Amino acid sequence: MHSCGGDWLMAAHPGVHSTAVARRLRGFHGRDSMAFDLIAFDMDGTLLDDEKHVLPSTIEAIRAATSAGKVVAIATGRSPSMMLPYSELLPDVSYAICTSGAHLLDLRRDSLLAERAFDPAVISQLLQTHKGKDVMLEIFSGTEAYDEADSFNHLDRYGLQEFHDTFVRVCHGVDDIEGWVLNHASAISKYIVHPIVGEDACDVLARIREQHIPVEAAFSQANSLEISPKGVSKGIALEDLCGLLGIPIERCIAVGDSGNDLEMLRAAGLGIAMGNASPDAVDASDVTVADNNHGGCAEAVYDYLLK
Repeated sequence: MHSCGGDWLMAAHPGVHSTAVARRLRGFHGRDSMAFDLIAFDMDGTLLDDEKHVLPSTIEAIRAATSAGKVVAIATGRSPSMMLPYSELLPDVSYAICTSGAHLLDLRRDSLLAERAFDPAVISQLLQTHKGKDVMLEIFSGTEAYDEADSFNHLDRYGLQEFHDTFVRVCHGVDDIEGWVLNHASAISKYIVHPIVGEDACDVLARIREQHIPVEAAFSQANSLEISPKGVSKGIALEDLCGLLGIPIERCIAVGDSGNDLEMLRAAGLGIAMGNASPDAVDASDVTVADNNHGGCAEAVYDYLLK
């Protein structure tokens, strides 16, 4: 996991750390001190195993949670179109936070509850931060994802070959991604920079910092810098979802594994890191469970949500 020096995750929501700070001051004492009503799972590296499948134990645990009256949500960096095929395998999941918090969906009613996008001026600034670098751009606009068409044939160049089927099935290929971005700047909700293997995006992040570009930025995959509009994160979206449902954030569990989960892990009443989680995700969490290949999600449900 990248650190790039200093606090590279830029977030600006005054309430998002308050729960985490309070629980660390009082100490987390487990299920005896708090009952939980909602659990939110990250997808890649959490809800999905390394083969991008949902474990049968996870499906069974989620069914048990909803049968007990609990709310189950997905919280992913994926666009809605990249998330929906999995939601069909998980009919007991009621809500989805997508695009790292830019979209909030009610899966039961097939409705979009909230959507956020960049200021077009910010998009013009971002395009300058990776000038001269060999990068692949992945752009989310509306509920869809877009990439340069030729990049689908070179995913291994950017360390993304494990996502080949998803890119080909779901992403829209365009001939000139930077030109497309400029023409659709007002509708873009997420901007991902994938550098060539062997390089990183720390200098892109450094340019964002130096120019004080108003965005949120976090590393998800080891080599990918996810950039969202200012004030957008999984943590803030989780707070918004809890507000809509009338559930105190303290009665929410968040489960994740990487940099774009940090705000959510800190915001929830209980943050759970997967056994395969990055060090910063572990540090942002209260407890750790098994990894994504060995029933970590089921453990989170049975040992913390339902115990």
